[in-house]
Amino acid sequence: MPDFSASRWPMRTAVALIMLAGLYLTCLALHSMYPARAGQLSDARHYAVLFNGKNLRGWIQVPDHSWTVKHGAMASLGVGRGMIYTARDFSHYRLRFTARQISGNHQACFLIFCTRPQRGKKPLDALAGIQFQIPNGGHWDYRKGHNNSGRGEFKTLRHKKFNIHKWYRVEITVNATAGTARMAISQPLGSRFVPVLDFKNKAAGKVGPIAFQMHNKGLFDQYKNVQVEVIPTHPHSH
Repeated sequence: MPDFSASRWPMRTAVALIMLAGLYLTCLALHSMYPARAGQLSDARHYAVLFNGKNLRGWIQVPDHSWTVKHGAMASLGVGRGMIYTARDFSHYRLRFTARQISGNHQACFLIFCTRPQRGKKPLDALAGIQFQIPNGGHWDYRKGHNNSGRGEFKTLRHKKFNIHKWYRVEITVNATAGTARMAISQPLGSRFVPVLDFKNKAAGKVGPIAFQMHNKGLFDQYKNVQVEVIPTHPHSH
């Protein structure tokens, strides 16, 4: 009688490979179905640190001496309306940071699609940028000739109310070419990101610095773990 035992090994190997391929595809499907948790650091190697938790190197303040570093966080001093913005410009990117408000009468804010001030000239109010209020999703359009709430440009998504005084994680994906941005919030830290606010206006999209805004006098906001992932832009991509 022929011995078929040797021929079984290739078959068993093929079955094992098929099972592994199926497991891999299942993992990919689950990854696409469930958004990343804010506490996961598996993608940290793709992000560049914008704030090192020690000093404000790489950032520009308006007015001077209106921000400091406190317990590893970039902290506003409540001295007046102003902002702190990156020395670098950005176009297509994903920004992540952790934030909270110690005290104040207005939500913390950050700005995208900003106009970098010309040397020796007074900056435009809020750098003429697009404002996202965090964590609950207010907004404003500071572009010259606009200065309004951006009605029709922003879409507020249904979400729970977040506590502004407890640490939360922010993620926003920005595309200056398309003039789009989507902001999501994670609170408590380590929970899933919840989409909060969308923006779309191609005319508003522009390459520029990223800024945190001290909207009013008397605001004490804190930011830490500020990271950015630059997304490669390919020809003919949108």
